[in-house]
Amino acid sequence: MRNHRRMGSEALAMLNTLMNRRGLLRGGAAGAAGLGLAALGGQANVDRVQAAQDAVCGGEEIKLTYGFWDDAQRPAVEQQIAAFKELHPNITIEPQVVPWDDYWTKLQTGVAGGSTNDVFWMNADGLPVYASQGAIVPIQEMVDDGSVDVDAYPESLRSLYTFEDKVYGIPRDFDTIALFYNKDLFDAGGVEYPTGDWTWDDLRAAAEKLTSADGSQWGYASPLGGQQNYFNLIKQNGGEILNADQTESMLGEPAACEALQFAGDFIADGLSPSVAVMQANDPHDMLFPAGVIAMIPGGSWNSLTFSQAQPSTAVAPLPKGKAQASAIHGLANVIWSGGQNQCAAMEWVKYLASADAERILGSTGTVIPAMEGLQEEWVSSIPTLDLQIFVDAVDYSFPLPNPQAGPEWESNVDEVLIEAWSGGISRDEVCARADEAADAALKAG
Repeated sequence: MRNHRRMGSEALAMLNTLMNRRGLLRGGAAGAAGLGLAALGGQANVDRVQAAQDAVCGGEEIKLTYGFWDDAQRPAVEQQIAAFKELHPNITIEPQVVPWDDYWTKLQTGVAGGSTNDVFWMNADGLPVYASQGAIVPIQEMVDDGSVDVDAYPESLRSLYTFEDKVYGIPRDFDTIALFYNKDLFDAGGVEYPTGDWTWDDLRAAAEKLTSADGSQWGYASPLGGQQNYFNLIKQNGGEILNADQTESMLGEPAACEALQFAGDFIADGLSPSVAVMQANDPHDMLFPAGVIAMIPGGSWNSLTFSQAQPSTAVAPLPKGKAQASAIHGLANVIWSGGQNQCAAMEWVKYLASADAERILGSTGTVIPAMEGLQEEWVSSIPTLDLQIFVDAVDYSFPLPNPQAGPEWESNVDEVLIEAWSGGISRDEVCARADEAADAALKAG
């Protein structure tokens, strides 16, 4: 068992800055903040949770606050609240929407100051940080007594919310990665559409054919960030991103290094927009919707935006390397350990993990419900896209890395790759530099 970390205010602020900078998931999640155990109450809050259960569930009127950051999902949340109220008339849930840019700062400040939402959204990066600090309550008892069937959720997803062999959150939704492409550009270039049988060689060959000589069109975008890009390539090539206990980088190993070089070669050879262009014009938010990129790896959360901005958008599975692989991530609902109504909070989280709540989530078409067998409504929400591809990707998915040391390791790697893919580090040195940068943060944590 690893020792719990104790982090001061400077480390807390640094991690929050890093998380806001990363922004890996649009409308999804990225980020966590370190917490001060002295201000928080730490393990003492967790220890008193069980004693508080029976005392606050006697039928009296109870109010809970529920924190989340995506206002687009408010309609689904309000429907869930209304359905829960019918089951528990004495419990009132007050939704608290905090915009993404402020969410983690407000959460870290509230937890450290002793006042935050009773239940709130958590992501993979944040779980080990908040769990190790005693800021959230393990819900292992729900699993042990059968109140929640964890087998109804993909193992690669639910593992993100298990810390030191205890379950802290039940996934509410998930996302995977696939290859979006512009059919009009393929038609104009006389190139056949991507299929599930495509390999890395097929991807490279198509990118070469679909890149214009005058620089007005790129065959592929090799985006910055691991989730939509090099994480998938490393796993497809039979490599590992971090070691088994997520304390050391594996980026210097041959399989991972080949994947990093493969991603960087698209940029170096002009088949992808340059780093400077992508930093000035986000390829997912601007360049692909504008119709100047033929292919881009993207998350399921990009589907609606792409289909509305670029009607010629289609989607295919990520090309295979030695194997198929797609990163999976999703959010979970967690309980603040400092809340006064733990029993009611447990009931709310238990409801949110139910099939009824998941069906409501799927009916809005905003995100993919995490419970297996309840994705049909989301799949049919955009008839022009084969969204089943994202659901099928669960079968060959892998969880995003979420080391206890926090997210700084990936930010360090991204900085190295930005420099390398801008021409500042030689191709032969990039893997060693990325490996060293990752390890520096992992060991410091």
